[in-house]
Amino acid sequence: MHNSAKKIIKQFHDNQEIYRSLKHDIDDIFTRIIDTNHFRISNMAIRIKSEDALMKKITYKNRYQDINEITDVVACRIITLFENDVDRIYECVKDNFEVIEYNDKRKKNYDDRIDFGYNSLHLLIKFNDERCQFIEYSAYKDIIFELQIRTTLQHSWAEIEHGLGYKSQYEIPKDIRRRLTRLSASLELLDEEFVHIAKEVDEYNKGIVHIEKILKTDINVNSLIQYVNTSPRINGILEKLHTEFQFKFERDSELISQSRLIQRFHYMGYTYINELDDFVENHLKEIEWLSRERVENFKENHLINIYNVLVWISLVMLANDGVSDPEEIFSKESIERLQHLKESIEDKVIN
Repeated sequence: MHNSAKKIIKQFHDNQEIYRSLKHDIDDIFTRIIDTNHFRISNMAIRIKSEDALMKKITYKNRYQDINEITDVVACRIITLFENDVDRIYECVKDNFEVIEYNDKRKKNYDDRIDFGYNSLHLLIKFNDERCQFIEYSAYKDIIFELQIRTTLQHSWAEIEHGLGYKSQYEIPKDIRRRLTRLSASLELLDEEFVHIAKEVDEYNKGIVHIEKILKTDINVNSLIQYVNTSPRINGILEKLHTEFQFKFERDSELISQSRLIQRFHYMGYTYINELDDFVENHLKEIEWLSRERVENFKENHLINIYNVLVWISLVMLANDGVSDPEEIFSKESIERLQHLKESIEDKVIN
C-alpha cells in the first residue's frame, strides 16, 4: 500500500464520527426540504463508502493524496416519482448548499449513442459558508459529497442496465445498443406523460372542492375523500360521535384502498357519488346506529379515522341488500354476520 493510500485510509477511520454526523444532518435537511415543498419521492438513501470500496477507488485512480479529494465518501440519492421534481429539488439544493459540480446526464443524443446509467442529475455539493458558521456544521467545511437525483423509471433503467453486465456504452454490441436506445427514449416519453397526468390529477382535485360538484363525479379515491370532507350528512354523523364519545379524529385516506371501498361500492351498484349520497340520506338512522355500535368498541382508543364512516356505510349497504358476494370482497362469515346485523339495525331503529 502506497503512503498516500495509507494516509487516506487513516483519515477515513479518523473521520468516521464526522461522516456519521454528516449523514444524519444531510438526511434531516433533505427531509425538511422534501416535506416543506411537497416533493413526491419514491426513496431517499444516504450511504458512507465502505473501506473496501474506498481502497479500490484509491488503487484504480492512483491520483488521490487526501481524503477530501474523494468526493463520494458520503453520497445521497433521491428518487422522485415525477421528472419535473428533479429540477425543482435542484433549485432547493442551490438555495441550501454550495454546488461544486453540475452534471446533467438527462440531455442525450439518441442518434448515435446512449449514455450508460441512463438519465439522472449528478451533483457535487458541500455545506455553504453560511451554514458552516454554525458550530454543528463547522466540521463539514471541506467535505464535498455526491447527490444524485433521478426518477423511479430512470432508476429502474439504471438497475436493469447494470444487471446486463456492461461497464460502459462502448462495451455494448451495436444491435443491442440500438434497441436500448429505443427503450431509453420510450422511458423518457413515459416520464413526461406521468408528469402531465400528475398535473391533470392536481387540477381534478382542485376542481372538486364543493359538494355540488362532488355529487356529479364518479366514485374514486379523490372523490370519496372530498365527499367525506364536505358532505353535511357525513359531518353530521361524525359530529354526533364526537359529542357523545369525545373522540378526536384523524384523516388517513389509505383506509379507502386498504378496505377496498371503491370495489365494495361498485360491487353493490354504486358508481357515482350522488348515488352514494342518496343511500346515506335514505339510511341515515341505520348508519348512525352502526357508527355508535362500532365506536363503542374503541373506548380505549381516543382517535378515530374519519374515513371509517365509508366502511360503516358499506356495511349497512350489504346488510340492507343481503346479497351474495361472488367477488369475495367480503368473507362468507362477514356476510352472515351482516345479515343478522340488518335485523338488529331494523329493531334498534324501530325502538
